[in-house]
Amino acid sequence: MELEFRTCAVYDTKQSADSVEWCPHPEGEALFVCGTYQLESNDQSTGGSDRKGRVFLFRFHDIDTGERHPDDDDNRSLTVLQTLERSAVLDQKWNPSQCDRLAVAGSDGTIHVYALADIETPRLESQVMRSLLDEESPVLALSLDWSREGGRMVVSDSGGTVNLLSFDSELKIINRWKAHSFEAWTAAFSRHNENVVYSGGDDSLLCIHDLRCPGVPVSKNKSHTAGVTSLLSFEHREHILLTGSYDGKVRLFDERQMKADVTQVDLVGGIWRLRPNPRCPDQILCACMYENFSTIQLTADLGLVKTGAYDAHDSICYGCDWQVVSPNRSPTNDTYVATCSFYDHKLCVSKVVSLYR
Repeated sequence: MELEFRTCAVYDTKQSADSVEWCPHPEGEALFVCGTYQLESNDQSTGGSDRKGRVFLFRFHDIDTGERHPDDDDNRSLTVLQTLERSAVLDQKWNPSQCDRLAVAGSDGTIHVYALADIETPRLESQVMRSLLDEESPVLALSLDWSREGGRMVVSDSGGTVNLLSFDSELKIINRWKAHSFEAWTAAFSRHNENVVYSGGDDSLLCIHDLRCPGVPVSKNKSHTAGVTSLLSFEHREHILLTGSYDGKVRLFDERQMKADVTQVDLVGGIWRLRPNPRCPDQILCACMYENFSTIQLTADLGLVKTGAYDAHDSICYGCDWQVVSPNRSPTNDTYVATCSFYDHKLCVSKVVSLYR
């Protein structure tokens, strides 16, 4: 089975776009956010710069499932509900338990949690913010991941540090430790063991951490030939971890034996994000930075097979996500993805169609 992408809506974010997250709220399936990152020079004489960004809250209306020309400004199926001006956005995640809470990792080293208020007339309201900064370590917050129950968060930063935070009425730093020699591009909880966290860095290491004894990785995998940029602990299949790397490969590991991968698929372009389809988790959407957005299929025997590609973007492919559809909706309803790219500041919403050959 192959998958085909059919563009439904296109939007110019003006600033470089790098993050898309579809809202998991049961009544918010039409809503998603897009984050941007813009490097602005503020002092030409000293080379100073400032990183600005926005969070867009969109509503997607399913009124056009046909091909829409990229230059068509009348994208009536896509509406901007809100634009938040803030520091540049590196990553965003909705809380899996409190699904009306959105956490955003910023270039100013902060983690900001917003609440989705009033689902009828949606808007994001600032709830709580926590800085990772101290005087000795000006860092960018690069990635974040919520624990399965939504009460903890793991954040990776540009100093190579993994930060563990708790979340209730406020964000508190529980622990932090140096994990990588260079940027820690990504960190994620295991969906099969609440005490295990994975991190990937620009030093090409995949590190395994036990939260019961933080401070040093319990083991390190050295099989990646370039920086480790994305992680997916696959909750729908026991003990499966997927990684993406600048080397363009998606690797599948057995979490019980991390010395070597079980299998891999080469997608080219560097893999920045891995997102499973909520309605069909074995379908995984991959942001292949310098190539395209591709889909792969996790087979019954733990193989990885490329099943489709979306080539509508002309710049670095960073952000992607599947629409989260409420369980009470018919399984025959259409499937959509949102994708965004960097220097062409382009956001697309596409219908994904299965082709049987």
